[in-house]
Amino acid sequence: MMTKSNFILIISFYVGLTSTLQAQSVVTKENLINASITPAGKLVVSPSKTSSQNDFDFFEGNWKLRNRRLKTRLDKCTEWFEYDGTNTDKKMLNGLGHTNNNLAVIDGKPLEGVGLTLFNPETRLWSIYWASSRNGKLDHENPVVGSFEGNIGSFYCLETMNGKPIVVMARWDKTDPNHAVWSQAFSDDNGKTWEWNSYNYGSKIIEDEKEQLKKLLTFDTSIPIPDLHFDNAGALKIEASTNSSHDDFDGLAGKWKMYHKRLKSRLTNSNEWIDLESIDVNYGAILNGIGNTDLYKATFDGKPFEGFTIRLFNPETKLWSLYWVASNSGVLDPPVVGSFDNDIGHFFCKDIYKGKDVIVLFRWDMRDREHPVWSQAFSPDNGKTWEWNWINVSYRID
Repeated sequence: MMTKSNFILIISFYVGLTSTLQAQSVVTKENLINASITPAGKLVVSPSKTSSQNDFDFFEGNWKLRNRRLKTRLDKCTEWFEYDGTNTDKKMLNGLGHTNNNLAVIDGKPLEGVGLTLFNPETRLWSIYWASSRNGKLDHENPVVGSFEGNIGSFYCLETMNGKPIVVMARWDKTDPNHAVWSQAFSDDNGKTWEWNSYNYGSKIIEDEKEQLKKLLTFDTSIPIPDLHFDNAGALKIEASTNSSHDDFDGLAGKWKMYHKRLKSRLTNSNEWIDLESIDVNYGAILNGIGNTDLYKATFDGKPFEGFTIRLFNPETKLWSLYWVASNSGVLDPPVVGSFDNDIGHFFCKDIYKGKDVIVLFRWDMRDREHPVWSQAFSPDNGKTWEWNWINVSYRID
């Protein structure tokens, strides 16, 4: 099994305590955060009140890393050495995990590491695991465990180093989410004093905003489409989620730039897509909070285009009805009806497309409030199969 002493020798994909390469105090006195050690020597870790599965979302993407490491540990060493690295982090498991791939060269030798960061929704604790190309072993029996308190994350485990029991503390500081810092300390006196032995300074590689957002234009097949139900007359039967609320669309208030990907031909097995850009102005809540409107402007085939949406919440049924009218028709489309469940909304209606009966689906994915994603699908067989034909991602411009 990989020890935490080896862990710190090679880790450079985590980032934590300070933001400069100034000399740091090697030994500090500080308390365990949301953790304690029992008289029997057992480590007990509790989640913070704010612990969330979104705490590591800032780390998703590509990073350049500057690593600063103490040459030896727990022997009063003050000699440091530095090296560069890179890291790529990807969110997975519907937001409950992250996987990290780290590359560096140490002493002229290439090194690759893989990190696995998992959130337990029952305990609300994060567990951080690590494996490297040095031994190919995952420290699955002894991850560092903890949570974030605001922008500071503290993670602990018990370990043995040179035959002595120690406490390992890994700390994240995401106060500046684009320049996050990770640090690690060891304690050989049950957390009374700490020797900091590693600092890793991250700089997020910010891609061109347009190209970065275009990468979000992918249909998330991990999100299930709710089953459809019909009454005896063939009409859709739609029930609201238990947490459906009149303020579900409030986060869209403001002005947005949108990037689109639209299928050129629908229900014809087409694979040809068209890229579009537009502006959307959402005027916020109306009707004492049970309505929401926006105006959409774009250029299609060289011609100006506008669309207007009015969204209405029925307090009795707790269902939203979304109405749309476009400047090229002036005809109000039948509303799609539905609700949100944990930041993902599904809205349905029956319609006719080029003489075919179809079910229309709108999906709003609001999990990233700064980059909400809307998508549309048609079903020609009452929900047995779906063809996604349009998706857009937004970013706020005022």
